[in-house]
Amino acid sequence: MFISWQQKAVEHTVTKYSHAQQSASVVTRRQGRHGMNTHVVKIANRECSCGKWNQFGIPCSHAQKVCGAYNISAASMVKDYYDVMAYNNTYSKHFEPVQSEDYWDDPNFQLVHDPTIRTVTRPGRNQTTRIHNEMDWRQTRARQEAQQQQGL
Repeated sequence: MFISWQQKAVEHTVTKYSHAQQSASVVTRRQGRHGMNTHVVKIANRECSCGKWNQFGIPCSHAQKVCGAYNISAASMVKDYYDVMAYNNTYSKHFEPVQSEDYWDDPNFQLVHDPTIRTVTRPGRNQTTRIHNEMDWRQTRARQEAQQQQGL
C-alpha cells in the first residue's frame, strides 16, 4: 500500500501553507472523469482529509507528497504497530491454558435473548463481505472456461 501510494504521489501538486504546522493542500492529477481533487494534509497531526492515513495508519499518497515537500521521510510517519518489533512483542508473551468450565466463576448477570435485534435473512446464500483480489479473479476465469468447455 505504501509503495503504490508513493508511486501515485508523483502525479500530485502541493501548495504549502504553514511551515510550523507542516500543512499543505494537494491537488490530484486528472485521470479521465476522476482527479483534480483537493486534499488538506497536516503532517504535525498526521491527518489527511481523504481519511486513508487515519484509517490504515500509513501515509496516503497526498501525505507522502507533502512529506517530500517538507523533506520528511514518509516511512517515519507509518504507525508503530506495523513495526517488526511491535509484531514480535505482540506474540512474545506466554499463553496460559484455560481451565475446564467447571472451575470458572459464576457470572453475576443473566444473558437475555432479544429477538428484535436479529437481522432479517434472505433466502439463498449470504453475500460475502470479503474483498476479492487477483487470486479470486483467476479462479473465476478458470471456472468459466471449464463451464464453457463442458457446454461445447
